[in-house]
Amino acid sequence: MKDFKIVFIHGYTASHLADWYPNISKELDALGIDYATPDLPGGIHSHAQEWLDVLHKVVSQTDKQLVLVGHSLGTRTALLYLEKYQPKVEEVFLIAAFANRTENADRRDGEAYPDFFSHKVDLGKIIPLVGKFIVMHSKDDSSIDYEQGVEISKDLGAELILYEGKDHFSEPNNAPVILEELRKELNF
Repeated sequence: MKDFKIVFIHGYTASHLADWYPNISKELDALGIDYATPDLPGGIHSHAQEWLDVLHKVVSQTDKQLVLVGHSLGTRTALLYLEKYQPKVEEVFLIAAFANRTENADRRDGEAYPDFFSHKVDLGKIIPLVGKFIVMHSKDDSSIDYEQGVEISKDLGAELILYEGKDHFSEPNNAPVILEELRKELNF
């Protein structure tokens, strides 16, 4: 599969310059892979609809097969996007993933994710839209307990890849691990 576009969905307060995005971008540029890492608005006062609007603008600009790669809050955003816009997606990678639990809205005193977890995503509605789900989660994740990754992978019928020592997958040195999974799945 070569004619695809990867859309990365960063996490809370991140950007295309944070975490492993600069490192993976260099590699994808060198390989000639089409991708986008939109900067999602709001900073510490993010709102789901604003993120979905930006994401939809990016997705609407391609007619290639779509691959979504969400990290942390970006995993929830990917699921919300699928539920709202119902695009056909080749693969969805959820890295350091949240479970489909409304109580996640209470994290950080309910201030951080005010409307990302207002309802449970209708997974039955989105599963048929996606060729394959992959959940990547580290057992030592200090931000999102790996049981949430296990739970969402079961709920989605996803392939679960568990790691040790990757924490929340926020460090720049995680780019090669993520790139390797993308290469393996997408055959590039």
